[in-house]
Amino acid sequence: MSYPKKASRLGTRAARVLALVLVVVLTPLAPAPASEDAPPAAAALEGTTWRLVSLPGHDAAFVAAVPDGVTLQFAAGALQVFAGCNRLRGGYTIDGDRVTFGPMAGTLMACPPPLGDVEKAVTRALTGTQRFTVGGDELTLVSATNDALRFAKVPPPQLDGTSWTVTGFNNGRQAVVSALTGTTLTLAFRDGRVSGFAGCNEFHGTYTRDGDRLAIGRLATTRKACAGEGVMAQEQQLVAALESVTTWAIDRGMLDLHRADGERALTAERSASAPGS
Repeated sequence: MSYPKKASRLGTRAARVLALVLVVVLTPLAPAPASEDAPPAAAALEGTTWRLVSLPGHDAAFVAAVPDGVTLQFAAGALQVFAGCNRLRGGYTIDGDRVTFGPMAGTLMACPPPLGDVEKAVTRALTGTQRFTVGGDELTLVSATNDALRFAKVPPPQLDGTSWTVTGFNNGRQAVVSALTGTTLTLAFRDGRVSGFAGCNEFHGTYTRDGDRLAIGRLATTRKACAGEGVMAQEQQLVAALESVTTWAIDRGMLDLHRADGERALTAERSASAPGS
């Protein structure tokens, strides 16, 4: 009889239809194209130093009590905060336009008022999950209670055209030491050339920079002999420290140079003008 065959064909056809329906139902829809109103990417938040402009519950004078400003830096899940006295570190995660702050820890300096008060207020404000928006050079963090912290983008530091007074240098024996009493060590960067004063002689050479990478070429010095104890040895150590530099950073008016092994090579404070530069 032909009925079983028809039933078989009908059954097969029904199975195919059912399978097609299951594929349509179970296959996830392709994501919709991102709109112009999509939440800002983590890249808009990270890789920038942000300076606090306003803090909920406090006036502008309270925020301005920190001379160089309260700053935040977001970098691949690691948060760094300077809130007037101590340097604080913590973690964070980003989900769309939400950032969730983890607990923070840092140095334990006793902070006199008003710096200590600002630090406590900032630490309390940077907790939990907050919505963030980045527009132009402004960052806004909004808490669950709709309190808004506002920050302004800090322009990236510039090395070229700067002059410095050295506060410490690596003596080649795994120690960063200060200049000998009675000597001033200086450093200046201009148009690809580095120059300065090493306590007895002037020096000069070339440098190249790529992002935070810095290479200082072999330095030439004048050839005056100085009789002060340790002055000539200091000069040799300073030159060697400079020639070992591989990275640079400027933070709150301080220059920080490091070697390839991570050891600090030199620190310096900004100066308007420097002898020998």
